[in-house]
Amino acid sequence: MKKEQLDIVTFEVLRNSVNAICDEAGRKLERVAYTNTIHEGRDYSVAIVTKDIKMVTHGMPNCAPHLGTFESKVRALTHVWDPSEMKPGDVFLWNDPYTGGTHQNDMAYIRPVFIGTELFAYAINLGHMPDAGGPIPGSFNPRATTSYEEGLRVPGLKLYENDKPVKATFELLRCNIRAFTATLGDIFAQYQAGLLIESRLRELMNRYGKEAVEIAFEEKQDSTAVAFQEKLRELPDGVYEFSDYGDEDVMAVEKHPIKVTCTLTIKGSDLKLDWTRSDPAPISSWGFPRAALLSASYCGTMFAFPELGRLDNGVIRNIEILSKPGTCVDVQEPTPQSGYCSGAYEKVLGACLGCWNNVFAKAKMPEKIHCPFVNLENVCIGGIHPETGREYVAYLWLEGGGGASGVKDGVSYRLGSYIGGSTNQPLEVHERWYPIVYERVESIQDSCGDGKFRGGFGIYRDVRARGDITYTIHGDREKITPYGVAGGTNGGPNKLMLNPGTPDERNIGMFGVGVQVRHGDYVLFGSNGGGGFANPVERDPKLVYEDVADELISIDKAREVYGVVIVKEDLEYKIDWEESKKLRGELSQRAPRVGYGPGECNPHGLKIKLED
Repeated sequence: MKKEQLDIVTFEVLRNSVNAICDEAGRKLERVAYTNTIHEGRDYSVAIVTKDIKMVTHGMPNCAPHLGTFESKVRALTHVWDPSEMKPGDVFLWNDPYTGGTHQNDMAYIRPVFIGTELFAYAINLGHMPDAGGPIPGSFNPRATTSYEEGLRVPGLKLYENDKPVKATFELLRCNIRAFTATLGDIFAQYQAGLLIESRLRELMNRYGKEAVEIAFEEKQDSTAVAFQEKLRELPDGVYEFSDYGDEDVMAVEKHPIKVTCTLTIKGSDLKLDWTRSDPAPISSWGFPRAALLSASYCGTMFAFPELGRLDNGVIRNIEILSKPGTCVDVQEPTPQSGYCSGAYEKVLGACLGCWNNVFAKAKMPEKIHCPFVNLENVCIGGIHPETGREYVAYLWLEGGGGASGVKDGVSYRLGSYIGGSTNQPLEVHERWYPIVYERVESIQDSCGDGKFRGGFGIYRDVRARGDITYTIHGDREKITPYGVAGGTNGGPNKLMLNPGTPDERNIGMFGVGVQVRHGDYVLFGSNGGGGFANPVERDPKLVYEDVADELISIDKAREVYGVVIVKEDLEYKIDWEESKKLRGELSQRAPRVGYGPGECNPHGLKIKLED
């Protein structure tokens, strides 16, 4: 209970101090971790949660899918371990997806922070383990039909007691996780991150007092809530709806697309997101449980209000979220969910973003309108390294095109916005650790969604195998690609192919499981372009010219889509202005090609129009 108000200077010092604590803990985790997933790729997050389970702050840069689940994870832990049973020096593991959100690979370390014998807060951090057990190296299993095929679930086992390792828990992990020695390094790093948060919080309380820090926790959340409510009151009241789709339920007989529908309601400072009209849960691993839906809903809303800064309970408590158990956004145990981030999570963001785009179009705020971005492709490789004879598992991903906004082009060669805290992993490190050699890293020409403002471009990262490798991919948006808005076109597709252009060519697609890649095989790995905004014939011809000169788009696309006639004479490109004017007049009268695939105009995105 808040007893008094802090002066503004003390409040700002404490607010920034707790932010810095999480930043420092995250950087320590990153530096000390052993696997490339965390040490190079930054697939981790760190946060502080109050003893009454309200998130105070998190680190930067972190991964948005993790952050919105931290309250759920701590709450679930308290249902297994009553807080009265917790002791100083305890550290608990949690990766159960149904109660904590995220998948089995995301192992959370929860450390109760005590002042003397009194529970004060929880230090929580999460890192993606390259393997969590199960039948497939890397544990992603797009063809799973139950969670039992997706790896080990750990609902609150104690990993440390009185800051001493619990041997039985370590042995359980060792017996179930491939290449465990590498993961062991991450375990120690995550333990140290929690220890650092505890130490820094104690330093703050020694300097300012326990009561002042508690008041700062509460005031920080309150200030976020007030700022969020003010932002909502500035927007037009109304009911806004948008649907996005996954490519297919790969285990269903008809392999139909999977629809996610959001109905967003604003009334004054009240915000409601209703997901109850989404499709039933798929058979395959694509959907996610409600805890993950909460996280995705917070993330999609924070995209609309980046000026709010870091997510905390001030935002969380001000969003009403409705879901229907048994749908693809509220799956029930044991429905599989390891592919949630490339599946339901990304589509929930797409639908939420579409609703906010409708809001901002009505409010005449084009700078706030954003098209979707590259969809995550989870690729896992595993096997025995031909040179060392040791088992390895690697988790790989790919950057791609960012979506255009209502005022500028999308960024190219970036990770999806919801994992913006992560980075690409250095090729040289991959080649040193794993039996692969990169043979091509380049922009994918014509992969952008087209528009007055175009989306960013996808990228190829192709490898040659130096040994026999088991490949698995859990992705999406090969068929239904990142949508365009207001007449802009959808971005290019995700791709994974084996030996393209040879008699042995094979399209692995987005749901390949246990694909055997042999020594000498070539693997093409390509990513989405982002969606485009507004009619392409409205684009400045000089910008089209620059993209052609940079070989980002082809002369044919410039002519057929943008109506800009460009000729190449010797080594110089030139615009034929007269022919371009004529062609643009013709194209402006042409009806858009409506559909969900690359280069088409998404029917839902077409309905988003800036009001006069």
